[in-house]
Amino acid sequence: EPLDSTLPGARSTKVVLDQADGDKLYFQNSVRFQIHYDFVSTHLSGNGLPVVGSLADFNSTQYFSPDRRFLLAAVTYYEQPRRWVLELSPYDTASAEMIERLFLTVKHAAYFGPELGFHPTSEALGAIAATLPSYVPVVTTDELYAGIDYQPLSLGVAIGRLRFVTAASLSTGTYLSYQDLVVLDEAPNDISVVQGIITEAFQTPLSHINVLSRNRHNPNMGLRGAQTNPQLRALEGQLARLTVTASAWSIEAVTQAEAEQWWA
Repeated sequence: EPLDSTLPGARSTKVVLDQADGDKLYFQNSVRFQIHYDFVSTHLSGNGLPVVGSLADFNSTQYFSPDRRFLLAAVTYYEQPRRWVLELSPYDTASAEMIERLFLTVKHAAYFGPELGFHPTSEALGAIAATLPSYVPVVTTDELYAGIDYQPLSLGVAIGRLRFVTAASLSTGTYLSYQDLVVLDEAPNDISVVQGIITEAFQTPLSHINVLSRNRHNPNMGLRGAQTNPQLRALEGQLARLTVTASAWSIEAVTQAEAEQWWA
């Protein structure tokens, strides 16, 4: 089930291909295990298999290393366009060969296989997708969200100082405060505690930052053109109240006293 309301409605489950165990494929129970690490560290560590290390080690290798053990993705069904797609995390650096192998394994293991497509969730993955063979059909974000500019993921209200940063900068030391409302170009692998999140690129329903936002009870949304949105840019560096509902979003300036009362 969706972690919260999304437009269009979407249902997701995460998949794991274990290259250390003959490319064995798992459709993980994403209600019990919301992120890949929770599943593989519980069920695919030890007992004749390589031991899965810490979450930090897992995140730094299994989405980036060319000799990673696992190929990780989600299968999502988008209700409005009626499309089944395989999705990698936007920051995943998997090669075309890895994507093709994972795609074909999932396709041949599932009843929806004949309808499955690959949805690149970032510009970098879009460039890789352009090199995939024709039997891996590519489904673009525009096809999935035709005419939709707003994606509510975790509903709520938060007050913070509005900051514009890139996902890449978070891995190179950009500091975020728990008092910040953050506007990002795309979803990062991880993020410290912040008041709320807006990403310019739409997120997958089980993205790491959406899971974190739900667990932290923080609003999280996607908005096309967020980095240049005049309503957001007008409040850059200022204290603001962000409201994310199932059908609309709003942002307005607040006073220091209002902010401090909220944080307290």
